[in-house]
Amino acid sequence: MSRLTVALSGDAMATRGAPITDGPAARDLRELLRGADFAFTNLEVVPSVGRGHPVHNAAGGGALVADAGVLDGLTDAGFTVFGCANNHALDMGVEGLLGTVDLMTARGLPFAGIGADLTAARRPVYVDRPGGSLALIACSATFLPGQEAAPPSPDLPGRPGVSALRHSATLDVTAAQLDVLRAIDAETGLRARRAEARTLLGIDPALPGPGRYTLYGARFREADEPGMTTACDPGDLADIGRWIAEARTRADLVLVSVHSHEPGPTPEEPGEFLRTFAHRAIDAGADMVAGHGPHFLRGIELYRGRPIFYSLGNIVSQIELADRLPAEDYANLPNLQQPTPGRYFDELSGHGRRLFAPHRRYWRSLVPVLTFDDGELTEARLHPVDLGFGEPVHRRGRPRLAGQTEAKEILTDVAELSAPYGTQATDRGDGIGELALPGNG
Repeated sequence: MSRLTVALSGDAMATRGAPITDGPAARDLRELLRGADFAFTNLEVVPSVGRGHPVHNAAGGGALVADAGVLDGLTDAGFTVFGCANNHALDMGVEGLLGTVDLMTARGLPFAGIGADLTAARRPVYVDRPGGSLALIACSATFLPGQEAAPPSPDLPGRPGVSALRHSATLDVTAAQLDVLRAIDAETGLRARRAEARTLLGIDPALPGPGRYTLYGARFREADEPGMTTACDPGDLADIGRWIAEARTRADLVLVSVHSHEPGPTPEEPGEFLRTFAHRAIDAGADMVAGHGPHFLRGIELYRGRPIFYSLGNIVSQIELADRLPAEDYANLPNLQQPTPGRYFDELSGHGRRLFAPHRRYWRSLVPVLTFDDGELTEARLHPVDLGFGEPVHRRGRPRLAGQTEAKEILTDVAELSAPYGTQATDRGDGIGELALPGNG
């Protein structure tokens, strides 16, 4: 029987060295990661060595750049497979992204989700172990326009970037509400500004069809009840699915990583499009889907017996220790006197009263360890992780296995978040949780 284990984690926003401390609970986490055949994380930082320039209005609200040595710290922690598709991958522009590619390649670190063109960003990376192989495919739903990798044309090379999962949102409005939008469009002069477009195109770009309107960058659709729906871009869905199907024929296990900040009806729920994508990924051949992005935990779904983790939170969170900031970040705080990175983050967080610092859920995480026997999921253990909520800024953000009390609270939250999907996550009572798998009683 061929047995393989996969450890999964969320966002690694490492900006300093030694993400694993010398505490016993941290050492236990390292051993857990090193003991798996494959240990995955999402690299959400640009390990810059001077290449590239800061992009304007970084997609995460600020640049996340660190010394290249953070890669060595993460590998020492036990991580062996990296997703790189996320909204910080291009914080130093195209050259910075290509620098990440070169650094990962030079170190022999398997990665997916970014590349010199669309094919390079889309394609799987294959990782072989004595007991078998894993294919990783990574994509991101959160990015700035133009950061998507693009294919070459007959005339020009492709564009470096991330493997993008584009999606659209449609706002359902009543007939009366749509009439109000039409009146606003006409009376504010917006419609008049489209006169040239109507002349050139022969249609009004704001009117894609009966009962539909595009205004202020949003799509509206007449419906009986107000609401919102989101949908994946069909081309991206098909293209990523094509590579998943390819990987299914070339590896024992297929892992799909997807980065998405976009919420559903509540922040704890994934966007509708994300759930559609995760189901399609498994339909195409994925054995597991690892989601991340919102920096806190979301629920777990078992779809066709395969696990979907809609968000695994953070595994390393050192945003406030970033030491290289662009001028635009400093400019966002015009009253900051004698700006330094430490003063910037202290002021940005309201001296610890806002952003991530005062909210416990951003400092809790989960490392699932999945066991596959001959390709079938036979065990899914959930290891709660504590990132040091309430500790000084230079200490928090480095992971360790949670203590009994913290672990129980995390597993209770995970169980409640997963219940709407019909998933049963139980607490064994020893600080570890388990998923109830089909056929395992």
